[in-house]
Amino acid sequence: MGLTTRYVQIGEGDVLPAKSGGYLIEKFLGQGSFGKVARCVKLSTKERMAVKIVKNDSWFSEKEELMLKKLRNLDQDKNNLVKFLDRFKYGGLVCLAFELLDINLYDFMKQRHFMPLHLCQIRIITQQMHVALNALKSISLVHADIKPDNIMFINHQSQPFKLKLIDFGLAAPVSALCPGTEMQALGYRAPEVILGLPLNEAVDMWALGCVLAFVYLGQHLYPTDTTEIDDTRAFLSLLKQMLHVDPDRRITPSEALEHRFIKMTHLTSKDNPSPNSTPACSKMQEESTTGVKNYKTSSKAVNWNLVSITSSEYSADEETACGSSIPVMLCQNPSGPALLCCNQCSP
Repeated sequence: MGLTTRYVQIGEGDVLPAKSGGYLIEKFLGQGSFGKVARCVKLSTKERMAVKIVKNDSWFSEKEELMLKKLRNLDQDKNNLVKFLDRFKYGGLVCLAFELLDINLYDFMKQRHFMPLHLCQIRIITQQMHVALNALKSISLVHADIKPDNIMFINHQSQPFKLKLIDFGLAAPVSALCPGTEMQALGYRAPEVILGLPLNEAVDMWALGCVLAFVYLGQHLYPTDTTEIDDTRAFLSLLKQMLHVDPDRRITPSEALEHRFIKMTHLTSKDNPSPNSTPACSKMQEESTTGVKNYKTSSKAVNWNLVSITSSEYSADEETACGSSIPVMLCQNPSGPALLCCNQCSP
C-alpha cells in the first residue's frame, strides 16, 4: 500500500527527505480523504513518528497546517492534544509529522467486541477530553470532527486511558463558521449543523457527548450511515402504529406485514435494486434458518414467561406475591412455584 502522485511513487521502505533529517517509512497505518498516515523513523534521532502525507495541491494541507500552528500556542501535552513536530514537502506532497500514538478509541472498543466501558474508565476519558475542548475554546478553535477514531491512547499498556485528541484537518476558527456549513461525522453531528443554525464551539461538546455514549453503550448513539437512518425511521414508523393508544387505530398483523420496515422497500435503490442484498437482510435470513436464541440477562437463560428455565413452571393465572401489579424480581417460595414479586417481599 503506497502513495503515487504525478511526481513520485513512495512505499514502505522508502525515505522521505527533509531538512531536519529523512523519515524512513516503516508502515502505512491508514488513509483518509486527503492522504495517508505512515509510521516512520526519523533517521537523525531514531524516533518513531506518525507522518501524515497529503497532496500539496489540496486546500486541506494548508488549512490543517494553519490550525496546527495555532495549537502550538498551547501546551499540547497538558491539554491532551496531539503534538505537531515537523512539516516538510517532497515531490508534490506535504508531510506533517506528529508524535506516534497507540490505538484510537474506536479500534480499542472493537478489540473488546464493543463491550461497554466502566463508569470509572469513562470518567477518565471525559475529564481529559473536556480539558482538550477547554483549551480549544481558549483560542476560539472548533475541532469539528470529534469521533472515536480521532481520540487516541498514548500508550495503553504503560499509561492506561491516557488519551489525546488528534486530526485537526477540519478544524476552524469559531469566527469562520457559517450557518449551513457541513461538518462532523454523521451520527456525531450536532442538531444546529443539521438544521443550518448559527454555529460555535458547542458543536464539539455535542460530538463528545456522542463519543461518551458510544463507550458507555458499546454502540453508536445515533445512526452513522444513511441506510441505517432510513431503516431506523421505518422501524419507528411501525413501532408508533403498533403502540397506538387507540386499539381501533392500532395496526393489524396483515397491515404490519405490508409495512415498509418488513418489506424493506425503503432499502431499494438504483445501485441496490434488491433489498435482500443488504447486510441487514442477510442477517435476517441467517437468523430465520438458525433460529433466534433466547435473550439472556446476567448470563442466565430466561424463557418467555419470565421465569428461570431452571425453576418450576409459573402459571400466568397466579397472583404476584404481596399483590403487587409491577413484578420486579423472582421470589423463591419453598412451598410452591417461583413467583414474580416486588421488592417489598420479605426475604
